Amino acid sequence: MARPKKEESIRRTSNVMVRFSSIEYELVAGYAKDAGYPISTFVRKQALSEKVIVNYNIVADIGEIQNLTAQAAGIGNNLNQIARYFHGGGLASRGMLEELKKCIAEIRELRQEIVQLGGAYRGNSKTHRK
Repeated sequence: MARPKKEESIRRTSNVMVRFSSIEYELVAGYAKDAGYPISTFVRKQALSEKVIVNYNIVADIGEIQNLTAQAAGIGNNLNQIARYFHGGGLASRGMLEELKKCIAEIRELRQEIVQLGGAYRGNSKTHRK
């Protein structure tokens, strides 16, 4: 038995030929793949100014990462309090500046640990999505 025909109003009957350089094609193909669409659907949505929804599901759900993230949030809160102190007219001392440098160094170390456990966000996108 044949498949039922689509209504005339939803049937796509017109074609548009678009030429891309090899670099442009790779970029468009990559964007379409990241968005989870075939190239034709992606280009159609972009041409019609429809919103292309890209969903990122983080795969790495490790307790260690959550613990490090909580530590980073605590350090960030401390830095915000220090910034509020300085913006309110607080005086800077050498000791305070050394503490700030230590906090920033700790944040950088935590970030490195998180990156090692979960991978860099800007890395291979396949490792970050289900």
